[in-house]
This record gives sequence, C-alpha cells and structure tokens, in this order.
Amino acid sequence: MKLKVGWIQYANVYPIFYVLEKENLLEDVHLVKGVPSQLNWALRNNLIDVSPSSSVEYLLNQELYDYIDGICISSKEYVGSVLLFSEHELEKIDGEKILLTDQSATSHLLLRIILEKFMGLKPFYDISSAPHTGESFLLIGDDALRYRKLNNGKKVYDLANLWYQHTGLPFVFALWIVRKEITYPENKLYTKYIQLKDRLLYARNKCKAYFSEMVKDYYLKDFMTEEEILYYWKENMDYELTEKHKKSLETFKNYINLLEFLKY
Repeated sequence: MKLKVGWIQYANVYPIFYVLEKENLLEDVHLVKGVPSQLNWALRNNLIDVSPSSSVEYLLNQELYDYIDGICISSKEYVGSVLLFSEHELEKIDGEKILLTDQSATSHLLLRIILEKFMGLKPFYDISSAPHTGESFLLIGDDALRYRKLNNGKKVYDLANLWYQHTGLPFVFALWIVRKEITYPENKLYTKYIQLKDRLLYARNKCKAYFSEMVKDYYLKDFMTEEEILYYWKENMDYELTEKHKKSLETFKNYINLLEFLKY
C-alpha cells in the first residue's frame, strides 16, 4: 500500500519535488496531481493522505488534520505569484467586482482580509475559471507569474507584501497537511508517513543546492529568464516553518474569524 500524496505543479513547490524525484525518494508514494483547491477537496474526502495544501484548509478543519512541522510554502516580504491585477488604485476598488481564480482557497480569504479589514473596503467577489477577463482579478501560482510578464498595463498588487506591511510577518500559503489518522502509530501507513516526513525535511534543506541545475530546463523559461526564476525561488519563497510563521498562521486565523461569511 502506497501513501497517496498531493502534487501541486506550481513553481513555488517545484524545488521540493525536484529533490524528491532527483534522489529517488518517492518510490513508496503515489502522486496525485492537482491545483490547491482540488487537493484540498481530495484531502477532505479521504482520497489522498498527505499534500502541500492551502493553509486555510488546515485552519478551518483541524479536527481532520495535522501538519508536518518544519516545512511550509511561505513568502518572505513578497511572494510574486499571488497577485491582484486591477485597472484601479486599491482604494478605488471599493464597491467594484473582483474575479477570483478557482484554483485557490487561502488567497481568497487573504485578499478579503487585506481589502475589508486592513483597508475598510467592500468590493464584490465572483469565482471564475477565466478571472483575467475582469477589470480586477486575482491570480495565483504560475498563472500569476505568466500574466505579470505579459501584463498590458494593469496595476499589480502582491498580497504577501500587503500582508507583510500590515503585520510584519511572512505569509504561509500552504502547509504539508496530513490526515490525522495517518499520524497514529497503529495505522498501516504510519511508517511510510514518517519516512516521507523525514524526506520532505531533507528536501527542504537540500533544494538550494539544486537551484542552478533545476532551472536549466524548467518550463517557466518560456516567459521568464533563468535569473527571474532563481530570484523567485531564492528571494520570494521560504520553505521553513518557524515560530514566526506559526504566529502568522494564528494571526490569519483570527482575521478569518472576523470575516462575514460570503457565498460566492
């Protein structure tokens, strides 16, 4: 029996999976590809066991999950790949519609906290499979990286930086979430889970040594230079999960509790 592990094919987590594949550390794992919203659903419905998934999925369902300590997908002061594009200054978005990518969960709530709680704005939101058709829209991951390069004049707002400006904290976009029953020693997959946990922490520590190699044939070179990709991995992304990151998660959860429920 193999451990079923979610696989987000975004640049932000690529360095971790690169090490795992390069050093043949996935032989006891069945990888399940998906965007964050799909893998959140798969975790919740017991279709996968472990996944790098939206931090909000853990925060709102802690009775179902644990997380692997020491590793996450976090920004530093900027993230570069969770971006609000708009024809307007932020203050002018009040009362306007924002189209949200259907690939995300955490970023939707982060955007609402920034606009509603930090800035006192009240825009409208709609989830779309083609958000770039709107006057204002949220993109994440490689879509955000690509659109920023091809941007035809829209203003660009980095959500991680807006969070950092107001809190002084990095933002944790994803945790390595595990279904709680897998963490019990009597579970048949427990040994394989512990093995994966150790390998993930190893990959976290080792990935920087592979940056120059992994960038050579990476597909983002279709629209980004090697230097831009390396800057993204080195300066924007952080895979450590420290007390500062945990404080950010707790702060995020507290703000989520202040939001009014919205049905998109």
